[in-house]
Amino acid sequence: MDPLIQYATAEDGVRIAFWTLGEGPPLVYMVGGPWNHIELWEAEECRDWYERLSKNHTLVRYDLRGTGHSERGVSDYSIEAQMRDLRAVTDALGLKTFDLLAAADSGPVAIAYTVANPERSSHLILWCTWPRGPGITGSERIRAWQSLIDKDWELMTDTCAHLCFGWSGGEIGRRSAQHLRESVTHDDARRALKATGAFDVTALLSEVRTSTLVIHRREIPWLPVRVAESLAAGIEGARLTLLEGEWIAPYLGDSDAAAKAIGDFLGVEGEPDSRDSDRLQAAADAGTDSTAPSESLTKREVEVLRLVASGSTNNEIAGDLVLSVRTVERHIGNIYAKIGARGRADATAYALTRNLV
Repeated sequence: MDPLIQYATAEDGVRIAFWTLGEGPPLVYMVGGPWNHIELWEAEECRDWYERLSKNHTLVRYDLRGTGHSERGVSDYSIEAQMRDLRAVTDALGLKTFDLLAAADSGPVAIAYTVANPERSSHLILWCTWPRGPGITGSERIRAWQSLIDKDWELMTDTCAHLCFGWSGGEIGRRSAQHLRESVTHDDARRALKATGAFDVTALLSEVRTSTLVIHRREIPWLPVRVAESLAAGIEGARLTLLEGEWIAPYLGDSDAAAKAIGDFLGVEGEPDSRDSDRLQAAADAGTDSTAPSESLTKREVEVLRLVASGSTNNEIAGDLVLSVRTVERHIGNIYAKIGARGRADATAYALTRNLV
């Protein structure tokens, strides 16, 4: 049975959608970004991951303001506003204390919350996250990706799925890209990304008194291990666990290792639940292809690929490079064949993850 969606109201009147699953000590799971739809429960990979987390806990998931089933069209995405959302959900459930699992750009919000409310958070788990948004959004590949938001919304969301779920994305990448477009409007995404990109809680790290685990995957192209190492070093007594893989989504790749790290930290015996681990790995392998495509692009093809990744149309590329549109189309066809791309989103993800932009 699917979890029942409920609502809480934040102090500024914004309605926040959430659900709970399982029984036991509460574990509040904050999934970062403006693409945070609790209906991803419908995806088999997500459902198995959530059920695993809820085996020994009451799992709490909610949609970020402006996304999913939460209230859309809001203007305030500040850390303070997002802390209000967390407080609204936990208060609605009557939770006095809980464990907190925060991923990606929800990490700064979770850090700020635990510093402000040390009596409420028992454990803090930071999954593939960072304390300072400008350090991430300032990278060339992330700037190139975000620049697509005003040029090609569909291409931007497709590329986001590829960056999150690994090269080629597979079926889960395609489903997730569609979920992104259903989860948030173009305007809400722009406002949320602008706000989260400016988050900086570096000065708060030394004030964290909650028992903390930092988990990171080693091969994420746009999120180097040194970010996790610096984050863990800044929090007194924090543990650092490095896992193999390029997926920021914990339910892809070696999800057993991810679940075990979380279970061990929370003191849960018997983790991970190795249900259908072979099937989950097969699904992950089908969704992502870690084999590097051919690197035999010509200089001209690299120039064309860079412009494709910047969101330029074929006509614009032809004008920039003083080529005919037919020649540009031929170059793009050759590029797709060489790198194994199915379309512009694949090609853009390839360029971004290889620093070609």
